[in-house]
Amino acid sequence: MKKIISAVIAVSICVSSVCALADSSADIMPLLSELNVMVGDGEGNYRLDDNVSRAEFTKLAISISKSKNTVAAGTKVSPFSDVTYKHWSAPYVRAAVTAGIVEGYIDATFRPDNTVSYEEALTMLLKVLGYTNDDFGFSWPYGQLGLADNLEITKAVDANIGDALTRGQVARLVFNTLNTKMKDSQSRLISIFDCQVMEDVTIIASHNEDSSLGENKIFTTAGTFEINSNFDSGYVGRKGDIFIKNDNDVVAFMPENSVIGELERYVIYSQLPNAVVGYKNGSFTQIDITDGTTCYKDSVKTSYAAVKNELEMGDILYVRKDGNGIDYVSYEKGNMEGPVKVTSSDWQQIFNTNSATAVMRNGVKVGVSDIQTNDIIYFSSDLNMVLAYTDRVTGVYEKASPTKDSPIQVTVSGKEYSIESVEAFNDLSSSGGFKYGDTVTLLLGRTGEIAGVAGGGSSSTLSTCGFVTDTGRKDFTNPDGSAYSSYYASVVTPDGNVNEYATSYDPKNMKCSVVRINFKDGKASLSSNRQGGSYLGRVNASANKVGDMKLAEDVKIIDTSGTYPDDISGWCRVYPQRIDGVTLSESNVKYYSKNGAGEIDEIILSDVTGDTYTYGVIIRGENGAYTIDVDGEQNVYQTGFSTTARGPHKLRMKGMEIGNMAQLSSHSSFISQLTRTEAVIGSQRYLLSDKVIVYKKTNTSTYMKITLDDAINGNYRMTAYYDKQQSSGGRIRIIVAQ
Repeated sequence: MKKIISAVIAVSICVSSVCALADSSADIMPLLSELNVMVGDGEGNYRLDDNVSRAEFTKLAISISKSKNTVAAGTKVSPFSDVTYKHWSAPYVRAAVTAGIVEGYIDATFRPDNTVSYEEALTMLLKVLGYTNDDFGFSWPYGQLGLADNLEITKAVDANIGDALTRGQVARLVFNTLNTKMKDSQSRLISIFDCQVMEDVTIIASHNEDSSLGENKIFTTAGTFEINSNFDSGYVGRKGDIFIKNDNDVVAFMPENSVIGELERYVIYSQLPNAVVGYKNGSFTQIDITDGTTCYKDSVKTSYAAVKNELEMGDILYVRKDGNGIDYVSYEKGNMEGPVKVTSSDWQQIFNTNSATAVMRNGVKVGVSDIQTNDIIYFSSDLNMVLAYTDRVTGVYEKASPTKDSPIQVTVSGKEYSIESVEAFNDLSSSGGFKYGDTVTLLLGRTGEIAGVAGGGSSSTLSTCGFVTDTGRKDFTNPDGSAYSSYYASVVTPDGNVNEYATSYDPKNMKCSVVRINFKDGKASLSSNRQGGSYLGRVNASANKVGDMKLAEDVKIIDTSGTYPDDISGWCRVYPQRIDGVTLSESNVKYYSKNGAGEIDEIILSDVTGDTYTYGVIIRGENGAYTIDVDGEQNVYQTGFSTTARGPHKLRMKGMEIGNMAQLSSHSSFISQLTRTEAVIGSQRYLLSDKVIVYKKTNTSTYMKITLDDAINGNYRMTAYYDKQQSSGGRIRIIVAQ
């Protein structure tokens, strides 16, 4: 492999991308001027050193968006209190707000004359490309900057967070954006101007070199095109990228500046469909690779499709690009050390780490001191990164397969797990310290396999806490293969893992309760663990706090529904951002715990988010039989609950069983503006559920599901239905368009 790489590096030449073709902002102004995006003043000066205001940049952003033709001049609508309809920018600001490109401040102002900052400009440009707040994450403005860097929108722009931008910097950002593919599209943004970019085109002749050509034509390796009087005849004989409008007219030509380069070396961090997230020089980059891309592995030429299932975090991928994208890749295994079970605070001595080593715990960057005993850790020297995992399962050791002498898999409380590490193999084998019937805690590694074991003994004090979702009686299997029948409880823990535990008694009265599970003689014993009066306070996701208490970086939270044993239970994983601003009081906190640092590391909530319910529309029904549309599918449901109400409802469901129904509340005014994340009603903004359902209603009993995009782009009167106030965790669940 190394011989192949060396040989390829010796002859490889990388051609710079379109975005790097122009040396200065002045070089790209003819293109922007031709597109009527940025033009000079009355004297033809571009004033590249002048600053740009928020209003000016908003006009520019809407002018390069798919909504560029929606600007309504002469409108009498004032989009913000400080952008009245008399302000020159009002039509552009209104169009940009409607298109979801720009937002105002929380005080309902826009501040049009403020200079636009680097991060504000990038956010608008990303939204022009079709990205939304959901793509940026919750760490403003670093998510936006990271995405813009990966898309190379920031290429050749020397600016930092908070910087006021000049017209020259804005020109470069706009140029880069025009040459960037729109989200979920293979087309570059410039295509909305009916323009295309032809790369590596050589201009062979103009009328001066070939009189047979018309005075307004040039001949190139890509064909013959129309030019205007501003075309620079000095480009004849040059190679570069040509911008063509309407398949015929030359908008601009960017002569090429070739760069000698090498294979680009990336460390694989993760895989996406048709892409790899690679790590290089301290940053992450998405590398789009098709299955048919040529790949060299172990001195053999093959395809990316043949090797992609072998790729793992820490492996090395070499990428050779040409003017059309990726020419080929070469792949070799990396060096991932571990797994290792942490047993003391001096765990760093296990690996060859240094002060620059990054430490990730459950995907969150943490400090060295945040690694705890019984964490499972790995080290990638290529990434210079320690990866720690804390998932664990407590239960009864029931079986080893194929034998206890050489176990490959083990069964703990009815669930089977594969063994990853030698240490876990030794602990769970015949020569180890764990016997069938012992209570054990399995420490799971990065692939969900057993990397370590803790606890032991038939009367172990190990316990776990969770919410009981179901109870009953079922068959279990003894280590010798014989079957036995036992009561059981299904319990979900704050990390979202669900396990079934055999019990010596019927635990039906524990359903929908928070319990602590202890083990004795191979059976689970459930005891109530509700912490009455657990007032925690208001959640502040940006500060990672609830009330005055700090949340652990990897805090595990579930929200639950169901109060009584006969109720249908529900649960969902929750992250602090979902409950930001919600006050967690005695009535909705069933359980919480703290880690050794005094941080809250686990929370079980009671009906805070409403996300555990199903939402649908009651079409018709009586006498306990109701026709209900759930997510576009209509069925008849039988229930003991009775209601005369029709329309959008919140439903507690399990399969075809309905445990409860409650009519949703509606806002009295129609939606005036709708995006993929929120609705503007009156003067207020309301968040949509990430699973919001949109129905088109044609008469009193006919509902047809449509997409959110259809609603956004359609001409409808829309009513929003919500489960409870947003400040209490509620969201808009259903939108009815008419």
